[in-house]
Amino acid sequence: MSFTIHHEVGIDATPDAVFKALTDTERLAAWWTSDTRGDARAGGVIEFWFNKHVKKFEVTELKKDELVCWKSLDGEGVQWGQGEVRFHLSVKREKTFVHFSHSGWTTDDGALAHCTTKWGVFMLSLKDLLEKSHGRPFPKDVQVN
Repeated sequence: MSFTIHHEVGIDATPDAVFKALTDTERLAAWWTSDTRGDARAGGVIEFWFNKHVKKFEVTELKKDELVCWKSLDGEGVQWGQGEVRFHLSVKREKTFVHFSHSGWTTDDGALAHCTTKWGVFMLSLKDLLEKSHGRPFPKDVQVN
């Protein structure tokens, strides 16, 4: 059995601005984790550092202003496994909606619930970055435990 995290957030920004925030390491560092390294282009590898812990993703698909896909490269912990993160963009009522998913979870234990909440926190950080010019990336994010 496999589990998937889903979120949707409407952002008062153009699809181009949202796409850039998902495909540029400096912009990623402004909303997810301030220590972001690597190559956010298709085929590149991005490293997201949380103190001494790192999550590595290969950028598997980019469709300008429409879709960003990453595949987890490290099998650290059964929860993330070889999961996939997808950001699908659409426009409604002059807002760009980010339809987020993180699939491939192998168990629905406490880590899934925690990460579901944290992804929601970071989606709101992305929204704040684009609407208010400042996100709340780790380690300045909202703490949930």
